[in-house]
Amino acid sequence: MSSFADEMTEISLSAPHHVVPVTLAQLEEIATTHGTPYQLYDEEGIRQNARHLITTFKQHFPSFQQHFAVKALPNPKILQILMEEGCGLDCSSTSELYIADKLNCPGDHVCFTSNFTSASDLLTAAKQGVLINLDDVSLVQTLYDVTADNVGFPELISFRLNPGEGRTDSTTKSNVLGGPDAKFGVAHFQIVDAYKKAIECGAKRFGIHMMTGSCVMSNTYWEESLGRMLDTVAALRQELNIEFEFINVGGGIGIPYKPKEVTVSIEDLAARMRAVWDAKLEEHGMPEPVLHMENGRYMTGPFGWLVARCQAIKRSYATYYGLDACMSNLMRPGMYGSYHHITVPARDGFVHGTNERISTFISDTVETERAHIVGTLCENNDWFAKNRLTAKAQIGDLFVLHETGAHAHSMGFQYNGKLRAPELLLQTDGTTVELIRQRETIACLFNNCVYSLPSK
Repeated sequence: MSSFADEMTEISLSAPHHVVPVTLAQLEEIATTHGTPYQLYDEEGIRQNARHLITTFKQHFPSFQQHFAVKALPNPKILQILMEEGCGLDCSSTSELYIADKLNCPGDHVCFTSNFTSASDLLTAAKQGVLINLDDVSLVQTLYDVTADNVGFPELISFRLNPGEGRTDSTTKSNVLGGPDAKFGVAHFQIVDAYKKAIECGAKRFGIHMMTGSCVMSNTYWEESLGRMLDTVAALRQELNIEFEFINVGGGIGIPYKPKEVTVSIEDLAARMRAVWDAKLEEHGMPEPVLHMENGRYMTGPFGWLVARCQAIKRSYATYYGLDACMSNLMRPGMYGSYHHITVPARDGFVHGTNERISTFISDTVETERAHIVGTLCENNDWFAKNRLTAKAQIGDLFVLHETGAHAHSMGFQYNGKLRAPELLLQTDGTTVELIRQRETIACLFNNCVYSLPSK
């Protein structure tokens, strides 16, 4: 269990943050209909955010393509919304390719990037006609062998580059996705051989991909990463006499989980990247490729909330608020020590605007205390917050865990036989709530088991 030392720091109680777009009465109404815990998403927020990112980047990169990282939130309804707003899909498994196929996402709008990939998975991707982004030079031969007698080796191929270093603004070490400690990507000293091998196998068109960090809040990071990629492309062009149709800089734009953090300026980011782009194209005398990105967390993370009910309060060595949710609903705090803001709408004493939308900070007139906020799992890392300053709550109060629109429900698991919560979508009218994934049941856990019951 991590120390959660950052949570001991006093948080400004008047710092602005994301606001839940419903009233407490609506939250309770949803709980009456669907039970708790539940995961709620904001359709209007997701749509506007996707539109803003794509529109802003296209002002600087007219052919820009954004592929949503399906692993962040693989609900078909959400993916459909993002596709309607202009997103393609970034898939990392054949299950995600299956969803893309069912949603009729065009193959040239689907990027398949997996690592240590099986021959059968590569064949599935090739048959589906998606853009295959290989993670290791050895996979070129595997792909060639498995496609030789049917669909043939893809004409367009890409490789994920590991440039030998990576960084992130997150405190989570596993968010560093480049360098010798990362399992991802073709090492920079093997990248020429990878493209040579692909050419030998029949590739005629090329792209390149790199993702070295996740939850990045600094726009300088992207200037450095893009410059490094363009230098690599220039070297590959010169040595192999090939051109690159696209450069995929990966995803990783971060979101503000803590109240004092500032949202990344997409306008500033796109302008900075264009400046580096123009300078490097001129320096190397290169034609302009298409810029691709594959953001996940940034697209949906701020527009999801896990809503749980306090079912017990224990006062012993400290105060513990026990919720009816657990790590299977939100793994990040227990797995990474990550911070998620938590509010108690009935006790926080603050409403926002005339429609009484729930704010994410505590009124200075509210009684507060430091408490641990924990789940029901039989594991001692099942904590949502430790020593968190919170409004003093009562049994039966709803707790709202913020920024759970990415890497929350999708990371669920079944330890202790825990059941994943339903997913609900607040539609654009701001009042209608649509069930987009049913609550998991105990029967779901055992329907695929083979056993016989003893006779009574």
